[in-house]
Amino acid sequence: MERFQGKVALVTGAGSGIGLATARRLALEGAVVVAGILDESQRPAVVGLDAQILDVREEADWDRVLDHVEAAHGGLDMLVNNAGVHRLGTVEATTRELWDAVMEVNLFGTFLGCKKAIPALRRRGGGAIVNLSSIAGIRGVPGQAYATTKGAIYTLTLALAADHVGDGIRINCVCPGATETPIIDQIVARVAGLRAEIVAKTPMGRLATPEEVAAAIAYLASDDASYITGIALPVDGGRSGR
Repeated sequence: MERFQGKVALVTGAGSGIGLATARRLALEGAVVVAGILDESQRPAVVGLDAQILDVREEADWDRVLDHVEAAHGGLDMLVNNAGVHRLGTVEATTRELWDAVMEVNLFGTFLGCKKAIPALRRRGGGAIVNLSSIAGIRGVPGQAYATTKGAIYTLTLALAADHVGDGIRINCVCPGATETPIIDQIVARVAGLRAEIVAKTPMGRLATPEEVAAAIAYLASDDASYITGIALPVDGGRSGR
């Protein structure tokens, strides 16, 4: 399929995990992909894509990268706000520093991406934004700072979709369950038995692959979803239905 022939996409957090799988999926389907990476160490992972260092917390980085997108590729058609961090901690164990760090990347980074990309999408006559929420944003999941950001991304998505439907900009989010990514590897390495517990709670009996989540993101970004805006799509092996 070449659903994205002639389209330009920006994917944040594209150096690994879901972001990398998404960047590759969109490119496979014909998109010109600008891959937002955290630092030079991630550049080898995105060979063949237009890799740009992008710290989603920094307004100047967004301005620089979006200026590059328009100058080099003529405009922006799709934004995937994927960059994020995960920290475990109950409310009693969460410090102000941890809370702010997670909020700044996950929530402020997503807000800033939408704020900066919407004018560029409007100049192209419309487009699509896909934000990364989580099962933690729609169900009770331990790790409250992370869950709070993902719930806020969900409601931010709903509000933005309503605000910009008249601009021809569709804004949706996906809510992955546990996915085989470096973040999950780090979490389960710290908590004995956690992987088995997650698998036991998942009706499909396994974690998602990044490619499975990327497929859902690609659908929402594509014209196949032309009548869909303001939704949160669980990609969680049936876990949110329990």
